[in-house]
Amino acid sequence: MLQAASFRGVPFAVTSSDTGLGRRIALHQYPGKDEPWAEDMGRSARRFRLRGFVLDGDILIGGQSIDLQRKNLIEAAEKPGTGTLIMPTLGALTVALERCSISEGLGANSFSDIEFEFVESGAQTFPSAQTSTTTATTKAAKQLKKAKTNAFSKAIATIKKGLATLNGELAALNSEIANVTSPIRASEAVIAQAFLAAKSWVSVVKRAIIDATAMYRVAANLAGSFGRFTAGGNIGVIGSNTSPYAAGTSVADIVPIASAARETALAAADAFAQVVTDAGLSVPDDVSTSATAMIDALLACCADPADAIRLILSLMAHVLTGAQSDAAAAIDQMVLRTLAAALTVAVSQYQPSSADDAAARITDIGAALYALMTAAADAGEDEAFAALRDCRGSVVKDLRTRGATLATLRTFNFALALPALTLAQSIYADANRADELVRQAGPAHPLFMPANFTALSS
Repeated sequence: MLQAASFRGVPFAVTSSDTGLGRRIALHQYPGKDEPWAEDMGRSARRFRLRGFVLDGDILIGGQSIDLQRKNLIEAAEKPGTGTLIMPTLGALTVALERCSISEGLGANSFSDIEFEFVESGAQTFPSAQTSTTTATTKAAKQLKKAKTNAFSKAIATIKKGLATLNGELAALNSEIANVTSPIRASEAVIAQAFLAAKSWVSVVKRAIIDATAMYRVAANLAGSFGRFTAGGNIGVIGSNTSPYAAGTSVADIVPIASAARETALAAADAFAQVVTDAGLSVPDDVSTSATAMIDALLACCADPADAIRLILSLMAHVLTGAQSDAAAAIDQMVLRTLAAALTVAVSQYQPSSADDAAARITDIGAALYALMTAAADAGEDEAFAALRDCRGSVVKDLRTRGATLATLRTFNFALALPALTLAQSIYADANRADELVRQAGPAHPLFMPANFTALSS
């Protein structure tokens, strides 16, 4: 049995209907070649044409007067947005109305012909940090955390084995005090180098924590005009990263939040140095866990994922100066791989503002992770190399996937300084994107935009 037809709850009778189906084909024709290439771009939008009528007092379509039926149809046809169409054969569909006609003839007092043209409509979607590629990125970060712990444990085990051999030699030469003193000092020097390496990392991480919790950094994600001066990653056609603050949050509200995050992170950094001092080389898992806690606390201080990426990349460029023992090198690689895992997490939360921004991130982040991959390969640490390779691959795939759907940057040139609202309407036909232009061009005042600036092309 056929269903009764209706649009947005307004019933009508159907005499015939057509459904347009097919594929979207891009036809490529080349000079000197007879046969074209038809490139399949996906399924075409389905279109539905319905012809029918409304009849005064017809109980099958509601029994209403003809005037009321016409009025209801007009309101349903002119209402913005999508609506639900019930077709007799296809059932309920979400559609957008392209055209509607209501015809009146000699029997206008009791009868009207109607014709509709609909097109199917899906949900509006935008690129988001929560894409399927992000899932792979997060998984790769977890694998790296596990691998860097194992690699660090192996490095420490090698050092401990060397110390055990040294202790055996000391026991054999216990009677020769002159020969005993030198190995003991060498042993102490190894541990001292590890402690100095840890202290060096604590120093640079603390500077990054203070940077991340500076008031102009944490306030950049608040709503209002202040945010355009330190917008970080919060620019772009799709609104970019989600604010970490609830609606209505003010600067006064985030002061205690930033202070608490700073104190927690600084305490985690001090705890890392203390664990290295107390445990030395005897409990590598404790050292690795405390390093992870320190970097995670730093990540929690960053209100903006773009800020987190900036700080982590600067930390990964940190080089411990002076002579290093194997223990110091192990500390360095452990912290660097912890930073790589945190960087992978930050990228999964970051929304590129343009295709150019995504490409620049791939270059910077890919180079940093490649350097760690090379170091792991040179050291023969296959597990760490594989984890870093997976992280790098996931980050590149994630940024390429999301960057491919974003607009590129373009330089705009105008004869004189114009208001942001005027430019947004002129460039995008959307005055609501004026704030976006202001954040990208950085004018002294939105009423006087620079004559030349770079912004999204569309």
